[in-house]
Amino acid sequence: MPLIALVLVVLVLTVTALAMLERPPAVEADRIWTGQAERGEMLREVSASGKLVAPRIRAVTNRTAGLVEVVEVLPGDRVEADAVLIVMSSPELEEDLAQARWDLAAAEAEEAVEEVEAENRHLDIIAQLASAEAEYTGALMELRAQEELSESQVYSAIELERQRLRVEQLKKRLEAEQARLDRSPEYRAAQERATEARLARQRDKVEHLESMVDQLKVRAGSSGVVQEVNVTEGEQLSAGELVARIVDPSHLIARLQVPEGEAADMLPGLPVTLELGRSAIEGEVIRIDPTATDRSIAVDVALVSDALPVLRPDQTISGRIELERIDNVVHIPRPAGVREERRSYTLFVAEQGRARRVEVEIGRLSSTRAEVLAGLAPGERVILADLSDFREFEQLRIRN
Repeated sequence: MPLIALVLVVLVLTVTALAMLERPPAVEADRIWTGQAERGEMLREVSASGKLVAPRIRAVTNRTAGLVEVVEVLPGDRVEADAVLIVMSSPELEEDLAQARWDLAAAEAEEAVEEVEAENRHLDIIAQLASAEAEYTGALMELRAQEELSESQVYSAIELERQRLRVEQLKKRLEAEQARLDRSPEYRAAQERATEARLARQRDKVEHLESMVDQLKVRAGSSGVVQEVNVTEGEQLSAGELVARIVDPSHLIARLQVPEGEAADMLPGLPVTLELGRSAIEGEVIRIDPTATDRSIAVDVALVSDALPVLRPDQTISGRIELERIDNVVHIPRPAGVREERRSYTLFVAEQGRARRVEVEIGRLSSTRAEVLAGLAPGERVILADLSDFREFEQLRIRN
């Protein structure tokens, strides 16, 4: 009797072991989630994250070398175009300006002296002309008197000829003095132009140095928000160094990083829904970077909503880019293990505590949906969790 009982126990254990071996493996219910196959319109879109950027960025540089004395702003400060960002000093430049001002004052004084001298020369010419005219007139009168008395042989022919030569010489002198007077304004104008050119050059030098001294106060140049300040107090700067960057916060775009494999169908003009916290913003693709960086493509999106929340550069944002709307197709929520289009995947259909394996041919993919070409019928519920470890089993048990 004990032997029969022992045999029965061994037999029961053997049958139980065989049954356990043939029993489908179990999957915990809280590990899986399901989605239903539907027929209808499928929205094909790509999800991506990124940040808000300001395409209008002004790089502010210093035009004059100098020592940074004061930094007037910090990143995040709002500034106007004439706002002073930093104040520099340059003793050499200030000394050059002082010297140039002294040189200009000296040149202006010399101009005044030259003006007086020119006036004196003009008066001398007038006086010499009057003297030449008087001498010529007197000699001419004397010649005429001698000619009248020559008939009475009061004056000899030699004396008369000598007087004629004297009159002729005085006439030429008078004409020369008159020519000097006629050309005096032209000569004086040429001197004034030369003097004015020297003064203009000196004034330009002073204005240039004054401008350079004024540029020791580096100004923003455009209104906006200070994005970064690249100098510190006490730093010696050469001309042309980057001092700060100013962004225009009134014109922001979203720059999304789209995975390279999902960017093939991107085109400018595609609609985008941007999400910033609880706010939804309408957008439109305006630029697609032709090269990939870290396996992603930068896609710029313009913000086209009429009412925008408060935004700032570098703010994190996410978006869904609508590629197309596909009519009358079977589609399911995108399973976890489905990564490529136009290929077959092993999935499981959930049925009353069990799941059966099916081969599903996937077509086009969206960020949240997947087109089903074959293998599923509308109304069937498919397990969306990644069950690739169980692909060799025909069935699974779902354990609550």
